[in-house]
Amino acid sequence: MDRIKSRTYTYWLAIPGLLLFSVFFLVPAFFGVLLSLTNTIGIDFSKFSFAGLSNYALIFEEPELRVAVFNTFLFAFITTVCKVGFALFLAVILNMKIRGRNALRTIFFLPAVLNSVAVGLIFISMMHPQTGFINRTLRLLGLGFLAKDWLADPHLAIFSVASIEIWRWTGFCMVILLTGLQSIPQDVYEAGDIDGASPWQRFRYITFPLVLPAFNNAFILSLVGGLKVFDLVQCTTQGGPGYATQVFGTLVFSSFSQGRFGEGCAESIALSIVVAIFAIPSYLGIQKKEVET
Repeated sequence: MDRIKSRTYTYWLAIPGLLLFSVFFLVPAFFGVLLSLTNTIGIDFSKFSFAGLSNYALIFEEPELRVAVFNTFLFAFITTVCKVGFALFLAVILNMKIRGRNALRTIFFLPAVLNSVAVGLIFISMMHPQTGFINRTLRLLGLGFLAKDWLADPHLAIFSVASIEIWRWTGFCMVILLTGLQSIPQDVYEAGDIDGASPWQRFRYITFPLVLPAFNNAFILSLVGGLKVFDLVQCTTQGGPGYATQVFGTLVFSSFSQGRFGEGCAESIALSIVVAIFAIPSYLGIQKKEVET
């Protein structure tokens, strides 16, 4: 009897969370799917007409679709590899007993709590071709030939925005990996020392396999964030110059801003499907390689 009451109590506790999830995710997602099957311009809902899958077909007729897809995958690849790679390096270093490690952890994590608009404005100023801090520093060091128009050069803009994303979220990934490192039992390392393992062997055969669950989480969050990127691109380049930094997120924004709600919802759902296609197999593939402590 007590066991049944305990289960009932657990279900009652879950109800508020389920209600919030339903109101803010399931219901909007359901209406988004319905809206993607309609023709509508603006917010005059009285002029709705059923469109079937025509909005999804229109996605492939977008003139900048190819560029947006390429930029999205390029951005996701660069940022995921760099964020997780740098974060793993920092986590290993800051997991050691070094002076000021707590302060350094805080410093590296701080960019993750900054507002996207604030970050964008800061780096627009820093990357200004004439008065920006980066180019002025390069010229001061006698490296003026390296000064570039970071956000206005079509060949550099996507990489410049990616570098901002890396700077902002590396510390966040570091915290995830640091949590995983701190959960590794010390006796495992002691056994490795007894066997004469070198620092590289300790990392390769002990640290990395045991931190893989945390690595998996950081990797998937970075991958999904890279594929869904919108705010940072919109704040810094608005998809320009030309279509140089156009990504799938800005393509969706363009549809909604022009009142093409049905097409915008179709693009949003297509983006969700693409994210799921890449994120789920990646997560399951890494999960299979995880080992028990």
